[in-house]
Amino acid sequence: MTDIRLKVLDGLIVVLGLAMFAYHMVSTQYLFFSSYEHQAIHLGFTFALLFLNHARGRGGRFSMILNTAFAVIGVACAVYVFANVVHLEEAFGFPEPMDFFIGLLLIFLVVEGTRVAWGITLPIVAGLFVAYFVWGHLLPGQLYHREFNVDYVVSYLSIGLSGIFGTFLGISANQIFLFVVFGALLGVIRVNDFFLEAGKIAGRAFRGGPGQTAVVSSGFIGMISGAAVANVAITGAFTIPYMKQVGYKPHHAGAIEATASTGGQLMPPVMGAAAFLMASFLGVSYDTVMLAGLLPAVLYFWGVMLGVQFLAVRTNINAPREPVDYKMLLRRMPLFGIPLATLVTMLIMQYSPAVAAFWAIVIAIGLSYVGSETRPDFGKLMRCIADGALVGAQIGISLAIVGLVAQTLITTGLGNKIAGLVEILSAGNLVIGLLITMIVSIVLGCGVPTSAAYTLVAIVVIPIVVRMGVEPIAAHFFAFYFAVISSLTPPVALAALAGAGLAGAPYFKTSLSAAKLAISGFIIPYLIIFNPLLTLHPDNWVHAAGTIIAVPLGMTALTAVIYGCGITIFSSTERLMAGFSAVMLLGYSVFRHIDSLPIEYPMLAIGCMSFAALAVSQLKSRARMREAPA
Repeated sequence: MTDIRLKVLDGLIVVLGLAMFAYHMVSTQYLFFSSYEHQAIHLGFTFALLFLNHARGRGGRFSMILNTAFAVIGVACAVYVFANVVHLEEAFGFPEPMDFFIGLLLIFLVVEGTRVAWGITLPIVAGLFVAYFVWGHLLPGQLYHREFNVDYVVSYLSIGLSGIFGTFLGISANQIFLFVVFGALLGVIRVNDFFLEAGKIAGRAFRGGPGQTAVVSSGFIGMISGAAVANVAITGAFTIPYMKQVGYKPHHAGAIEATASTGGQLMPPVMGAAAFLMASFLGVSYDTVMLAGLLPAVLYFWGVMLGVQFLAVRTNINAPREPVDYKMLLRRMPLFGIPLATLVTMLIMQYSPAVAAFWAIVIAIGLSYVGSETRPDFGKLMRCIADGALVGAQIGISLAIVGLVAQTLITTGLGNKIAGLVEILSAGNLVIGLLITMIVSIVLGCGVPTSAAYTLVAIVVIPIVVRMGVEPIAAHFFAFYFAVISSLTPPVALAALAGAGLAGAPYFKTSLSAAKLAISGFIIPYLIIFNPLLTLHPDNWVHAAGTIIAVPLGMTALTAVIYGCGITIFSSTERLMAGFSAVMLLGYSVFRHIDSLPIEYPMLAIGCMSFAALAVSQLKSRARMREAPA
């Protein structure tokens, strides 16, 4: 009997996932409902998919019944909102008894839905903010706010069409959902084969073989998928076993996959769907965000590839060079290249993200049926779309709960109070303020999906950095990077946890190795703040030209210092030279004129000379090693 119930639930989830996908595809072409009605439908599908999926994943009969009931209640609440939008707008702040009851249910279901989708971290964060909304008037001093009655709080957080409803759920429904489905389609139409084959080219060019393949392929898939953990699961199943086979230790293999998969969220054009959120926060066009994110993302992956290279030198891994099937690359390239080019072109032409995603999906599916070797099985295609809808629902519920946090910050004025507190702690010093902001961003991002992590830091942290005089776009990228990197930092590093699980390695050891590989992700945000070239807004072209030289060399020297090797293992003197080069070159990149004295240019020259001397020393060391008798 249990097996029959599970099969019924499984079939129902597929049907609901396909229905949600079909609704969102049609809604991009025809405007049937208002914004709040559209969000209510999106939320209803989200509740149904999440709770039925949780019921399917738990064997106990009670859990199955309870979660099925939650799914039904969630749909009923969404229907109530859909049918009473006009009344709820008129009763904003003063809900009737039935409105109040439905509002409480919505808050509970959003919190519980987030818990079953992402664990306890985000519900705890949201719970603390909601508790502050209700009882903050009891706190003394700076954190005090005026008293609000419970009806008022519930109205503002849910049933009054703010909090859960509004900006963030709207972005999920109108922009992110179809992009997540598009990312899920990559596997079933066999684009992953193209990525893995393209990664082999990097594996032939750099030492480390499969490690470099993992970096490139995971980076490609991650920029579309929108979830670092899902990306680890997709590519890690292939890359991690092969890395272990050629000599990588399990925790290193898991760390490489986790670091590359996480970095995919930083890479334009999609940036794990955060690009659309950032454009909305900044009030700028999508292409502005996409272009601003390009150079930092390339530098991040440069740092990761160097880390893999030096790790291979350090552990003496000499992986065989894998042959590249260039014919297969050419055959599969249109499957990825044409939909992606369509997507980016339409976004730059100011089409809505939903319309661009619609055509990218249509073209991707159409192209997959052109060639016999890429033609997907229809049943697998439907299942893949339903799975993509489920991931979209998981991201949607995380943005709905972030709406609770955002509304609390706005209504209670807590955002300004936090900013004032940071200013007091930093004593007005920008560097100290940035360090505090970094810590807060990493903490808020722990155990939270990319879109929700960035949204949290955007509403809590970024206003603090902007108040310190930082350009808004630089402030957003600063906090965004640290929110994403939190997937790799202990104690809650979800991407590293997934990588460790696939590699059969200790979690904490894998997480530390991943954080080490991702050192570029900790440096680049500060470069973004102090050097406007990284967001393609240079204020001095001479300084910008020097930055183009200094940053890649500085990142190379820094990574070499961390691993203690370059072409060969460093001597103590060489490690000091590398450290000195890194300080000079990265120092140049962030240096500001003091009393009109251009000290940064001597720093650039000294750094380049030191790096050149290090390179010569390393070449001589390699020559001596080759001449030495075996």
